[in-house]
Amino acid sequence: MTKVSVIVPVYNVEDYLCECLDSLITQTLSDIEIICINDGSTDNSLEILTNYSKRDSRIKIITQENKGLSSARNRGFEFINGKYTYFIDSDDILKSDALEKLYNLACDKNTDFIIFKLINFNSETKEFSKHDYFEAKKLAKRVENKVFNYKDIIDIVFSTPVSTPGNFYKSEFVKNFRFIENKIFEDNLFFAECIFNAKRVYFLNQHLYYRRIRPDSITTTPTKNYVDRIYISNRIFDLTKKLNLFEDCKKQLYNKKISLAYNYLFELEGEDREYFFSEVKKDFQNKKEEFEGDHDFLKVLYPKSKKIFYAGLSSTSANEFKLAVESETSDHSVTLEKENDGFKKKIKKDFKSLIPFKNINFKFLKFKWHYS
Repeated sequence: MTKVSVIVPVYNVEDYLCECLDSLITQTLSDIEIICINDGSTDNSLEILTNYSKRDSRIKIITQENKGLSSARNRGFEFINGKYTYFIDSDDILKSDALEKLYNLACDKNTDFIIFKLINFNSETKEFSKHDYFEAKKLAKRVENKVFNYKDIIDIVFSTPVSTPGNFYKSEFVKNFRFIENKIFEDNLFFAECIFNAKRVYFLNQHLYYRRIRPDSITTTPTKNYVDRIYISNRIFDLTKKLNLFEDCKKQLYNKKISLAYNYLFELEGEDREYFFSEVKKDFQNKKEEFEGDHDFLKVLYPKSKKIFYAGLSSTSANEFKLAVESETSDHSVTLEKENDGFKKKIKKDFKSLIPFKNINFKFLKFKWHYS
């Protein structure tokens, strides 16, 4: 059995593909197979793959019509012969000793999958930079050098960085899952399925992967397809309910769903932004009864998440939504402050009727109650 199967989805990356392939064929672990799924490329990507395959018999080429990243990854599952499986994006680079380190560690720890760190590099400036998200500081502090599963990180599981190239899987384990197709942010659902089903996970606190930042990539070019985030979020809600984990995860799920809807909105512009807002509002309206039916909903929301949720329901445009969230006081906080003022007056009256002292100055700390 081959030690590692590497799946490489390829679509119109002629400018970067050679660097990616070079980083694979020069790995210190030689017992690997490189499964390249040409996803209907219209540039010279297929020609580059063909030339490399003539030089290195470990490279296999499978060509299909253009169906997207998830479809290409899923197609790769059909050709896996390795004990372990690794996915790399075809414009990125893997450190030369990465697969050897990961393979030896996975065998030693008997893991279902390993999480490791990525580092960004700018293809134009050639500069490298760490990203706080991929540093996984919460995870590193929690698990240290121990094998773990979701139970050990249940309160921070949705703070764990999600990136398929940042994971190294046992083939027997990962073959049970598939990437959802025709959606972006597909990694999030795939990761959730993996982490909640894995019995043995390990975090390797090392940078083994160079993630290219380029202006024309999916992750750096916001489009109205960002609405897929709403769908993926709802699917993750459904998954946790199916696995009876929703109660343990609800605080993270509610806050992340609501805050990301707002954050992604303002990465978009013009018609795309208005379309995204209309879908966010529709989603909030559809979820309002369900969410408010949960007696913990308002208790677990962060102040800003509350403001975002109710501002989304009441606003009629993206700009109005933004102004409502950024305003210091929302309609809900005004209502609550009025109720609070009435409550303070009642307390004063009740206390004065119970005690014989006159001239007592009842002082209350001034504070605001926010749905913000």
